[in-house]
Amino acid sequence: MSDDKKEFAENPFDPHKIKPEDIARIFYVNDVPLIPVISKRGLLLGILKKNDLISELSDIERTEKLSIDKFVTKLAKKMSFEELIPYGNIKEYTVINIFGEIQGKWSRLQLFSAVESPDKKVSRKEEIENQKEDQILEWIIYLILEYIPRPLYAINDRGSTIFYNSLFEDIYIKKFNKSEVDSKSVEKSLKRSASNEIFSENSNNDMIFYNKDLDIYYEKIPMYSRSKIVGYLIFCDIIKEQTGGIIPGINMKGMSLEESLKSFERFLLVKTLENEKDLNSAAEKLKISRRSMKNKMNTYGITFNNSKEK
Repeated sequence: MSDDKKEFAENPFDPHKIKPEDIARIFYVNDVPLIPVISKRGLLLGILKKNDLISELSDIERTEKLSIDKFVTKLAKKMSFEELIPYGNIKEYTVINIFGEIQGKWSRLQLFSAVESPDKKVSRKEEIENQKEDQILEWIIYLILEYIPRPLYAINDRGSTIFYNSLFEDIYIKKFNKSEVDSKSVEKSLKRSASNEIFSENSNNDMIFYNKDLDIYYEKIPMYSRSKIVGYLIFCDIIKEQTGGIIPGINMKGMSLEESLKSFERFLLVKTLENEKDLNSAAEKLKISRRSMKNKMNTYGITFNNSKEK
């Protein structure tokens, strides 16, 4: 096999999973005449017009032969600033990638700026090919993560679910007697400081946490892209017995005095925040300033969600 040859038996990121009519639905649901098509890096690749798409859909036989990426790139056209002016009354646009997947929203200013000042260093063709390569890479990563022999959950830097493997799904379904994983519930549980206690630290200073809601022990491994944290891999374990647990959920066996004091301080902060309605009262309860309270929360990665807090 030559070095540049790629073979794939299947692809869960199948470009045929989204149909052209799904994109037509985006036009009608959002009531817009245009849909910008962007790359993963946020570069404008072209703009879909509603009329062009409807016209293309009229030829069903021809449309069915095209994968969604070819369909989108065929119709996504370059538009000048002058051509966009008649659409200036639209404040917000839904944007998609070449696979028809919604990538969020662009403001009118974002779209007009991208049209007026395009990135001339990158060709449209090159960026589209990069998108396809990224899609293949995502599939390879998916396969690798799926077959890691530990329950695994992955979240992005905002705490939203991006992946979980079948082993995690199995333990979740068994524990909660559900037919599938409630990802929103898992996300909330992983974000909630009161539900996540430090269990221990190993020689590499990697923290092991215990989540009381899910009843799992886990390591939280950051994922980096260009020196920036873009998400976390949650490697899970189920440990039936805890030893050395002076503090609930924390294994203090083998800890130094400094490590034990840190663990107890975090535990005390979390418990106080559970019982108090705001940061001021929690700081007063612990006889420390609000500023000191905030600093300690940042140190231990503790969040406190309260509508009254600013």
